[in-house]
Amino acid sequence: MGRRTTVGDLVRERRNRLGLSQRAAARSCGIPQSMLSRIESGETQPSVATLQRILDGLGAELHLELRSTAAGEPRREKERSRWLNRVVVGELMLDPDRVIAIARGNIERWRDVHAGRPPIQEALDRWSEILDDGVEAIVESLTGSSEEAEDLRQNSPFAGVLSPEQRERALASFRAHGDDGRSSVPAAAEAPRLLP
Repeated sequence: MGRRTTVGDLVRERRNRLGLSQRAAARSCGIPQSMLSRIESGETQPSVATLQRILDGLGAELHLELRSTAAGEPRREKERSRWLNRVVVGELMLDPDRVIAIARGNIERWRDVHAGRPPIQEALDRWSEILDDGVEAIVESLTGSSEEAEDLRQNSPFAGVLSPEQRERALASFRAHGDDGRSSVPAAAEAPRLLP
């Protein structure tokens, strides 16, 4: 049995068919190039709104069909990420000054690393604003379900807030309790197809 076609595969095939570089395609779609790269590699799954922007930018339509599958991984990965972010929020509540200082330090370092990448710079600018807005705004961005929050978490500046031991304990806790005893594998999933 062959490898399943992913949304990232379909987006990459469409971009290549149009003869666009990743940078040009990302600009056309109105998303950061880093996000397009992660989507194409399968590292992340786009929200429906982000996928629609990509499709509009590439002149394609998405048609979904329901079929049986054992694929629950994208949802599970988002749940795992949100679980870890809640642990970061716990640290934020205990020591806001330390956590915000780590985030600000990461932002400053990443500005130099990503100097020629405007979409990432924009995300870092937005995170700086959120840090200035205070703890509640940070909590919403780390755990919220809005499209902006999901997009911002792709470039979260909170790396290093959790020690390796804290992170491992949080992941073990997620594996044991993350789905509240429910299976994370749905009975059916939507299979994407791009149409020109």
